[in-house]
Amino acid sequence: MFSDPNILTPIAKQYKQFSSYYSLSQLIDSPTRISCNTSTLLDHILTNTPDKIQQSGVIDIGISDHQLIFCTRKIQKSKLGKHNYVKFRSFKNYSVKDFEKSLISAAFLNYENFDCIDKAYSDFIGKLMDVVNVSAPMRERRIKNHTQEWFDGDIAESISIRKKLLKKFKKSQLNIDHRLFKEAKYNAESLIKIKKKNFFEEKLQENVGKPKELWKTLKNLGLPNKKSSASKICLQNENGDLTFEPKSNANIFKTFFVNLASNLLSKLPIATNVFNDDSTSDFYDDLNIDQNSFHLVNVSEENIFHQLAAINPNKAAGIDHLSGRFLRDGAKILALPISQICNLSIKQSKFPDGCKIAKLKPLYKKGSRTDPKNYRPISLLPLVSKIVEKVIHQQVQEYLDKNKILYQFQSGFRRNYSTDTCLSYLHDKILTGFDKNLITGLIAIDLQKAFDTIDHCVLLRKMKIIGFSDNVINWFRSYLSNRVFM
Repeated sequence: MFSDPNILTPIAKQYKQFSSYYSLSQLIDSPTRISCNTSTLLDHILTNTPDKIQQSGVIDIGISDHQLIFCTRKIQKSKLGKHNYVKFRSFKNYSVKDFEKSLISAAFLNYENFDCIDKAYSDFIGKLMDVVNVSAPMRERRIKNHTQEWFDGDIAESISIRKKLLKKFKKSQLNIDHRLFKEAKYNAESLIKIKKKNFFEEKLQENVGKPKELWKTLKNLGLPNKKSSASKICLQNENGDLTFEPKSNANIFKTFFVNLASNLLSKLPIATNVFNDDSTSDFYDDLNIDQNSFHLVNVSEENIFHQLAAINPNKAAGIDHLSGRFLRDGAKILALPISQICNLSIKQSKFPDGCKIAKLKPLYKKGSRTDPKNYRPISLLPLVSKIVEKVIHQQVQEYLDKNKILYQFQSGFRRNYSTDTCLSYLHDKILTGFDKNLITGLIAIDLQKAFDTIDHCVLLRKMKIIGFSDNVINWFRSYLSNRVFM
């Protein structure tokens, strides 16, 4: 296209200068738009590393008047005959009654008699997972490339005819061949539309009254689906290069999330110590809270049973691969050993180390997809850890409410309070000011990563001030420390 510099237009010269400046090579050397009178190369692929390109060229598709261009990157070749597999649990022979019988025969120990919470938790999870793996064993299934259901032999034949006529026209460039190709192209596109339309009309009619299948059909029709629309994550490494390699991206996320809190804290100004332990203690003086007045008490088997029975069966499993379905189905038998583990945790003021391992999943928020700061880390923790957390939360919340320690107008993280109650309070406050001819001002602060930057030492000292006993503080210290993610 640029063989003769004398015929370059100003835009073409700028394009060539741009490519040269960034050391970009143009890979396509065949015409990409062919008419009866002209053959032009309008579609390009530029790269600054041509040695990493295995092949490139033009594919005769005939979908539009521009041909499809492609290139393939050099990658390590996989072994011949190798297939992709996915692992899943087979519920073919699973039944709740058989699962309960297997749990009874597992003979869980009395975990309150253990001298180490980690050993107790490990023994419980090991025996539970042995039962789960027998009741719903893991299976492997080979992934196949599925063709759309509306695609049939008629469509395949029309596409084949279109492709043959396109090749014939490219070779002859005669008007008659061009007209025949255009007709074949129109016929193929029309047939696809008709087949697709008829298929979805039948599916929608079949699934009236079946919401799950109806939504599945609508998503296949093109309804936006966040899960299926997400592409592979591409991140920018420390050298500024883009990488699609999963291990490299995992390390980029790891480095970012590990250093997130410390990097934010380093940007904060030096504290003035206006709000120190003495000022905090003075703030709560009017509540007359006794020192060491809050102690954790043992939880009942009935309490744990109600939590297990209400658990979401589709709750995502943590690193132990234990889903909510098994905890709910085995609630009658599992309530006792889990209550014993909770009570042992309270007794020893220690949170099990196995419950501190999170399976981290980055979730895209907004902005550039290549910047790790635009991803929110979702931590998938073992579901048993959630049960222990809820036991402690119930007792702490009851203590805070009883002693009226929380600010009366706090709307976040409180039962029966929400964004609506906060807005209602602000609305009434502003209207009251108007009635009194007062000017109302509002300062709204959005703190970046507020919970990630909380000083754990300050938090534990504040717990001491508001009456938490040493054993309770030690439990929270164990809960907050030595956490890892994978």
